[in-house]
Amino acid sequence: MMFTSEAKGEEAGIVEAAEALGLKLVLLPRAPLEAAASRCETRSTRVQAIIGLPSLAEAAALAGAGEGSRLVQARISEGGASCAIALPSTNPAACAS
Repeated sequence: MMFTSEAKGEEAGIVEAAEALGLKLVLLPRAPLEAAASRCETRSTRVQAIIGLPSLAEAAALAGAGEGSRLVQARISEGGASCAIALPSTNPAACAS
């Protein structure tokens, strides 16, 4: 799955990327992105100023992977696109909540 903010759901590039990769695009509301923000490893002053999150890519990856998830690839950016990869918790108690 590919996760991003509801606010980016109509951006053609994101929709096209998900389709090209054969991934379901999941649009997340602001609350889970904000909850994951403290676990972001990188900070973009531009993104922070625009949307109030340190890294949308990391917050979306972490929020999408669930409580207790962890980044396995911090934000990387190229040509105006950013991505991050997170894995769900291996702790069954964290996954159940």
